[in-house]
Parts: sequence; C-alpha cells; structure tokens
Amino acid sequence: MTLDYAEYGSGRPLLLLLGFGMSHEDALALGYVAALRDHYRLICVSPRGTGVCPAPSETSAYAMESMVADIADLLTQLGIEKALVWGYSLGAKLALGLAAWHPHCIERILLGGFERKSDFEPETDIVLTTLRQGGEAWRDLWQSLMVVPVDMARRLQAADMHALQALRRGERDWPDMLDLLKQATCPVDLYAADNCFARTDVLKMARQTGRHCEVVSNADHFSLLHCHAAPMALLKHK
Repeated sequence: MTLDYAEYGSGRPLLLLLGFGMSHEDALALGYVAALRDHYRLICVSPRGTGVCPAPSETSAYAMESMVADIADLLTQLGIEKALVWGYSLGAKLALGLAAWHPHCIERILLGGFERKSDFEPETDIVLTTLRQGGEAWRDLWQSLMVVPVDMARRLQAADMHALQALRRGERDWPDMLDLLKQATCPVDLYAADNCFARTDVLKMARQTGRHCEVVSNADHFSLLHCHAAPMALLKHK
C-alpha cells in the first residue's frame, strides 16, 4: 500500500511515527520538523487509514503486520538501508513491529507513551464512541486533551471516521508489545510522561527487558505529543 509521507533535511535517516489518527503534517505542526531537520533526513509518515493514505473500512486491513510492512516497503522505496525510528503512542507500536519483523532496516528505536496491550470494550471505548459521533466530536476530544494547532484540528475533523474506527478495532488484536520488545535486537530507549496512562506499562516493559526508560516530569501523554526536549535528548545521546 502506498503511504503518504514527507521528507525534510539531510543526514542520518530518522523515521517519525506519531499517534493514533495523526498524519505526517502533524509533525510540522507540533514542532518536530523545526527541531530535527537540521540534524537528520527526517521522514514523516501517515500510516494507512490516516491523512490521504488509502483508508479501507475493514478491520482486517489494519493487522499490525500489514501496517508495518507498508512502512518497511516505504523505506526500501526511499533507498534507506537502516533508519533511526522515533515512535510515540500508536507509532511506538509500529516502530516495535519494524524492529521485531524487519530488523535489517532499523538502526535504533526511541519509543514513548504506549501500553503493552490495547485492551478495551468496543461498546464503551472513548475513541470509538467519539469517532462514531463524527469529525467535530473527534476534533473536540483532542482539543479537550491538549493544545491542538489550527491546521491539525482541521485535519482531525476531516479524517475518515470509518477508517479510524477500523484501525482502532484492529489495534485491539495487535500482539503483546512486551513480546515484540523482547524480539528487538537493535538498541532501544523508552520514555513516558509521569502522568501518562501508559507509564506503568512502559516502566515494566523496560525493566523486564533491561532497556533504559526516562520518565518525563510535569507532563502527560498528550502534552508529550508536542516535540519535547527530554525525548530529543534521548535521541541524541548515542
């Protein structure tokens, strides 16, 4: 599947994968491009179902293996043999899939703010409930959780609600992230906000696999979606 993406800068390739329902333009809106383009060849990707990528409405289309294969194929198309990968939230899960199933194309990964397993009831899940209400409700939910740039708010409202519902349902069937982390042979650093819903999971996974984990103080899951100094420091320290 052909993915929508954008490239900025030059240097070592750095693949950026952001959270659920986010498109590659959000990397620009949230400050990642300004912070990274002078140091890396930054590749910002919209996974299937987001942005202007193909957006099937069948849950089966969002198997993790398929979504990860899309990204691995993109790296091949771009002539990138090995990339640094920075993944946050759902993007961290996709980065782990790359490390576990396509290790030849990964140099190192930085992972933030992701739970070990997406375990929720579809009937009461706040994401699915909001998506069923339409684009304005989806945008409003984000705006209740973080400062959303104007362009990003417009993209959230215009997103394909059916595709995102299928992606959310598909994510529920994704593998245990601890199992994937154990398979990763490349260097891995993890981080989470001190007030993140996934903090406990991230710390436990780091401890069980002997990986370094940074807890970012005075932050929550959504405030860390804005490009932040703490994970930037982790990215640059090796």
